[in-house]
Amino acid sequence: MNRPFKIADALLDRLAHGHERHGQRWHLHLPREGESAAQLRPLLVLLGLPTFGLAFAISVLTTFGPVILIHLTHSTTLVGLLIGGEGAFALVIPLAAGALSDELPPSPLGRRFPFVVAGAPLAAFGLVLLPFSPSTAIAGAAVLAFFVGYYLYYPPYRALYADLLPRRLYARAQAGQAIARGAGLGFALLAGGLLLGVWQPLLFIIGAGILVATTIALLPVFRLESRCRDSTLPYRPASVRVILRYPKLRLFAVVNALWEFSFAGLKSFIVLYIVRGLGRSPAVASAVIAVVAVAYVAGAPLASWLADHYGIVRVLRVTSFIYGAGLVIGVLPHSLVPLLVGLPFVALAGAIVLTLPQALAFTLAPAGSEGAAAGLQDFSRGVGVVLGPIVVGAAIGASRSLFSATDGYAVMWLVIGIPVLLAAILLGRDWASETTWR
Repeated sequence: MNRPFKIADALLDRLAHGHERHGQRWHLHLPREGESAAQLRPLLVLLGLPTFGLAFAISVLTTFGPVILIHLTHSTTLVGLLIGGEGAFALVIPLAAGALSDELPPSPLGRRFPFVVAGAPLAAFGLVLLPFSPSTAIAGAAVLAFFVGYYLYYPPYRALYADLLPRRLYARAQAGQAIARGAGLGFALLAGGLLLGVWQPLLFIIGAGILVATTIALLPVFRLESRCRDSTLPYRPASVRVILRYPKLRLFAVVNALWEFSFAGLKSFIVLYIVRGLGRSPAVASAVIAVVAVAYVAGAPLASWLADHYGIVRVLRVTSFIYGAGLVIGVLPHSLVPLLVGLPFVALAGAIVLTLPQALAFTLAPAGSEGAAAGLQDFSRGVGVVLGPIVVGAAIGASRSLFSATDGYAVMWLVIGIPVLLAAILLGRDWASETTWR
């Protein structure tokens, strides 16, 4: 158990003293009164690295896992059930992990550390096991292991942002995290197109390795927190039941589930849509989706700027309308070229929609319950992740005669676009104030 502490100490000393020639702005430290995001860049970079690893890993599983699973099941409905249904077993985990990470007694590396260090290897194991699965039962177990580890890891990790940063930097920090998430998605998509044809398990092994490496990179932050602050941080934890008493948090959970339903359905079937629906190669599919990843990275800083000037809720509502409408229109083209024309604009709106929810959740959460709020967000995200692939897969299977030009895959755009439009409508109800209940 002392080995992680020694690794963290070594990395922390290297970061603290290895870049002195670049000045104080490269010195890893906790926020001080009045400091800007630029002065906290080393901390923000290390905080964001696990987001890259987690995004890479889940993108590999949900985007290229179906390519493997379709050869085991030969059914889009069963593929959706394997990706979404197995995740359903893990839905209780984010709520429990987030709330428990608020309430645990301090440890040498902080309250969040046990969940991160337990979740990473479990998710990595599931990712490696999937491409070697000889049957649907073992493949389902691999997907289940991944989601259990992923949901155990993510809410406590998200809560670190609220633990360490002042409220005024939430939106800015989430922009950085969204850039890391977009980069993870983009690299996974590009690597998948190149590596699947070389050796299918290689992509999944690389994804597991990146997840473990970026988790190790977070150790100095845990150690710094334990060194520089009183062992008892100013927590006033509340249970999930307590935070669900707030109407805006309940509505946020519904809206976030709708956004994640759309994104999960898109990720799970976009490669099959391009390969089987439009008759293009996996390499072309990866190139097309890379456009989405670039827009996602570009949209993150734009989301931060817009939120600072116009408010998080207003920006989310407008961009949800744009994103949802663009997705619904995607049902019309039956070839790749028209799809590419509107793709960058729709993807940019989608990037903004997926950048800001965490910042909104933290501003709405009661003080000291950021872990529970992160757990609520990931629970609602899990609902979307579970239902999105199942509903889209079933819709494709039932619509092959109606959308024969794309073998039924075009119906995906309707199924994922309408929930985003519904989310935009719900955001217009009783959101006059974005103040927190603190």
